[in-house]
Amino acid sequence: MDETLSKKIIITTSIICLLGLIMVFDASMGLIAQRYHYITFQAIWVLLGTLLAYITYRSNYKIFQRFAFLLWILCLIALIVVFVFSAKINGSQRWLNILGFTSFQPSEITKLVFIIYLSSLFTKLHTKYKGEIKSATDNFKKILLPYLIVTIITCLFIIAGKDMGTTIILATISIFIFIISDNFGYIWMNLSLTGILFGLSSIVLVIIAPYRLQRLLTYLKGSNQSQNYIQGAGYQVHQILIAIGSGGLLGVGFTQSIQKNQYLVGTTAITDSIFAVIAEEIGLIGALLVISLYIYLVYLIFKVAINSKDYFGKLLVSGIASWIGIQAFINIAANIGIIPLTGVPLPFISYGGSSIVVLLISIGLVLNIEKFNNEEN
Repeated sequence: MDETLSKKIIITTSIICLLGLIMVFDASMGLIAQRYHYITFQAIWVLLGTLLAYITYRSNYKIFQRFAFLLWILCLIALIVVFVFSAKINGSQRWLNILGFTSFQPSEITKLVFIIYLSSLFTKLHTKYKGEIKSATDNFKKILLPYLIVTIITCLFIIAGKDMGTTIILATISIFIFIISDNFGYIWMNLSLTGILFGLSSIVLVIIAPYRLQRLLTYLKGSNQSQNYIQGAGYQVHQILIAIGSGGLLGVGFTQSIQKNQYLVGTTAITDSIFAVIAEEIGLIGALLVISLYIYLVYLIFKVAINSKDYFGKLLVSGIASWIGIQAFINIAANIGIIPLTGVPLPFISYGGSSIVVLLISIGLVLNIEKFNNEEN
């Protein structure tokens, strides 16, 4: 029994959240009229998320398994409401207005609910069919097809709001859970068919929305660094890379970022591009420290999954670990130019209430499952 594991998770998460609060305040200092607006709301959301995480920790995580399907249906309904009634912001429909006070992204809670429901689904399939899958046809009908139906439906509802970043995260998480859940054989067949289907889906998405192809071509042409590219479609990417490059080994100094005030588009310095501000101000060493914190947190969460004797708990925690790791990777990789920009927030650090509240609830779930692991031991 590892009694210190929960403490390590709490401490690591707290450090990342504290860094997020500091950097949100720092990166928003140039927005004179709203200098205290963003840090105030971010602090409120961190406190709310912490409270909900504690409530989640004190409950029995099996209740989420019991109501997994209902939660999934409610999320799909919320995504429909967003698509039908919400206003477009930067071409996307992702936010629900809450009493005129603030807004909420149903796609963020959908990430956690999707993990819960997929874990519940595989638990049912594991209980029902373990040792009974005797052919590839059985495997396809009883295992692969239900998994693909749930994943595709969820991704279609997300992509309707033009949220490609979340769609990629959900599809990738689903593959991780699928791999971890495999007790039926036919793993290579399952992965091959899944890969082919997602590949074909990507082609269809490009055909029905050509701007996605344009975004990819912009990324691929970025190495040319032509003046038209720098001043046009590649402006944001170029400015992010300038910020990261300017930081050097030790950074230009805390609060001294030039890019955050003058060149990064809109409020991206506190949202999608906050890693660039971190790299500019505290340099390569600071950026590597942030990356190390994520790697360590994901490692700790996976340890909880390994300790779990409950199949549902193991899948659920593994899904949360993969979610945090995948989302952090996508954000950082986009910032350093490895992949195209996708509009994915940096977990626990980027400004945004929906993201941080749901992420903290997920940490509460991890701690809940680790508590039951300890009690069983």
